[in-house]
Formats: sequence, C-alpha cells, structure tokens
Amino acid sequence: MSKHGNNANRQQVDEKKGKRRTLTVLGYALMIVFLLIVLPVVLPPVFGYHTYTVGTDTTGNISKYGSVVYLKSVDNNSYVEGNIVAVQENDSSRDVDVYYVDTNDTTSQILMLRKGEPAAYEQIVGKVVAKTPLIGYLSQLCFSAAGIIVTILIFAAGLGLMMYVNKISKEINQAHEQNNSISH
Repeated sequence: MSKHGNNANRQQVDEKKGKRRTLTVLGYALMIVFLLIVLPVVLPPVFGYHTYTVGTDTTGNISKYGSVVYLKSVDNNSYVEGNIVAVQENDSSRDVDVYYVDTNDTTSQILMLRKGEPAAYEQIVGKVVAKTPLIGYLSQLCFSAAGIIVTILIFAAGLGLMMYVNKISKEINQAHEQNNSISH
C-alpha cells in the first residue's frame, strides 16, 4: 500500500476516534439523565419509602410547590411535636400537604397540626424523611403518559448511541489490525 493510502487510513481512524469520544460522552450523559429521572421514584419503595408531590407546605422547610417528599409509614402513636407529616389532599392521590405536628391525641386518634388544624390518623400518609426539590418533581412528571414516552426515548437514544459507539470501536480496531498487518 502506498504511503498516501496509509495516511488517509490514519486520518479516517483519527476522525472516528473523535466521533467515538463525543458520542460516548453524549451516550453516558443521556443514561445519567435517565437514571436521575427514574431512580428518585423507583428506588425508594424498595427501601420502604413512598414518594408524593407536595401540594402545600406550611412548614417552609420542604422548598416550593411540586417538590417530592419521601415518606415513611410509622405507628400513629409515635408522632411527636415537631415531626413533619404529610396529609392526603382530598382531590389527588399523588399530592400531599405537609405540616408540623403540635400534639398527638392518641385517644381521639387525631394529630393537631401547627396551624391549629386537626387531622385524623386516616388522613396522615406518613412522616416526611427526605425531599428532592427539582429532580423529584421532574421524576414525577416523567411518570405521566407523555413523560413515560420521553423517558423511554431518552433511554433508547442513550442505548442507541452506545451501540453505535461500539460499532465505531470495532471499525477502529479493524483499521489498526490492517495497519499492523501492512507494516509487518
């Protein structure tokens, strides 16, 4: 093979290496976005936590409307003053209001909340143990019909890029093998 042909082959390999590097970074970025969307909602139930979107935050500690809180179900008698609890909203199954507990009347099975409102034990979803302001809200959005489609597309694009990078890597390896066989 001529020296000119060998240089052209090396130039193609170098171009493919640059393309491979860029696509690898993009593929990993898409997979990380996918994990950041899915894990905050899918992983907590494995450890016994439930996720809900905050409707009203009377504590001022949860952040803003739409944050996701992680709740742990606890024995109703264990609520004490200062606990942050989630109360089920009447109109939605995924939205909760969060309040501080003032007192726990175990006889009446009612929690007195900081704003003076009573809440029956049946309305209490659980004790707030963690929150995710932005990522959690995006995660909850991604479990709507349109969100599921977008999440699947992100995953498919990341996976497709990784498969394409694998193909480019094989081509680079073949070119290196050809160069080595020619030079020997």
